[in-house]
Amino acid sequence: MDMKSYMWLAYSMALVLSACSGGGSGSISSGNGAGQPQGGVSPLSHAVTLSKMDYRAVRGLNGTGISGTLSPTDLRTHYNMPASYPRSLANPTIAIVDAPGSGDIASDLNTFSAYYRLPLCNSANPCFQKIDLSNGAAIARGNDWNVEIGLDVEWAHAMAPSANIVLVVAKSSSLADMMAAVKTAASQPGVVAVSMSWGSREYSSETSSVYDGVFNSLQTASGIVFLASSGDTGDNGSNQLYPAASPFVTAVGGSSIKSVGYLPPSSASEIAWVYGGGGASIYETMPAYQSAYLAGSQVLTLNKGKRAIPDVAYAADPNASPVGVYANGYWYAVGGTSAGAPQWGAILTQIANNRVQSGKSSLQSLVKSTPGGFNGLIYQAKLDSSSFFDITVGSDNTGHKACALCNASQGYDDVTGLGVPNVGNLLAFF
Repeated sequence: MDMKSYMWLAYSMALVLSACSGGGSGSISSGNGAGQPQGGVSPLSHAVTLSKMDYRAVRGLNGTGISGTLSPTDLRTHYNMPASYPRSLANPTIAIVDAPGSGDIASDLNTFSAYYRLPLCNSANPCFQKIDLSNGAAIARGNDWNVEIGLDVEWAHAMAPSANIVLVVAKSSSLADMMAAVKTAASQPGVVAVSMSWGSREYSSETSSVYDGVFNSLQTASGIVFLASSGDTGDNGSNQLYPAASPFVTAVGGSSIKSVGYLPPSSASEIAWVYGGGGASIYETMPAYQSAYLAGSQVLTLNKGKRAIPDVAYAADPNASPVGVYANGYWYAVGGTSAGAPQWGAILTQIANNRVQSGKSSLQSLVKSTPGGFNGLIYQAKLDSSSFFDITVGSDNTGHKACALCNASQGYDDVTGLGVPNVGNLLAFF
């Protein structure tokens, strides 16, 4: 591959969608506060040549990925993640739901994998499958989810190269079509996690059977874990996203890695990402797994009985700690909480595989039998072991007001949740 193919870098924020139009790496659709989300979205990807890149933000990162970005090895080391795991009869699968995008993701995935010396997905190793509910419909101008698809698929594979990946492309980026794609994703064999790097501003009907009811019933029936990005506009008091706000979904917030290496995050190594989504839900009541964990804390009082967002966090800063993505002939540097959801999906497949190798019941069975599902488990994990690195520095206050919930602090906070994963310890807990 020649250097011309490396000449474009971009970053993309987390995906957002509306029930009417839009999609891709874009702004957040506005809710009407009385029913469905409404309004369009537009892309937020920005491409610059390497000659115009400002490397000052990543100079201290020492990333070993393309052009100084974070590599799979960097993130596995930083989060104490086993390099890989052997394929097993469990065949754990990550399902990814996205809206339509151009390009050939199967080819892009293998170009990415070849660069990072990861297993290729082909007829001899059928680790990738695409289900296109759009039937190849033309991509609307300004609504191409190509880079987001590359981010989700490539980095799920990077962090769990032995897992299977199923990409479900929705008919469109409307909320109805995305929810239909979620159901299709959950119905695929071997799925342990469904990753959703998108969201809409909260709306009152999200608590109904059409939305929360879907996640609740699928989790109860199949034990599948649903992961959603918490958003990339910080906390202004009224901009939380759905489905991250759902108590039946694990919300993934954002952090900024300052230096690569395995060490407890601190102000010198990892802090909260200023634009990571978080805060108190507008419509969702705080679930029991959160209220029990937060009993007696100021955070419980500040959330005023509402669901606290996010549950966990992951590297997301597109400037200081981006990852490389290959899409449609170009390399991009990408960030946003979009990056965290599929990589947490990869962690879930490691947990699933580890349980099978240890002769335990399946992860799906454990999730089904636990009050609160996977969220109920991870709040216990925080209590019982050092399964997370606590992020205690940083703020996501984008509302230009006093905001006690916007500051990272010791223990759970509405900026990075329980923290970022210490995967080795998390595996031991499960």
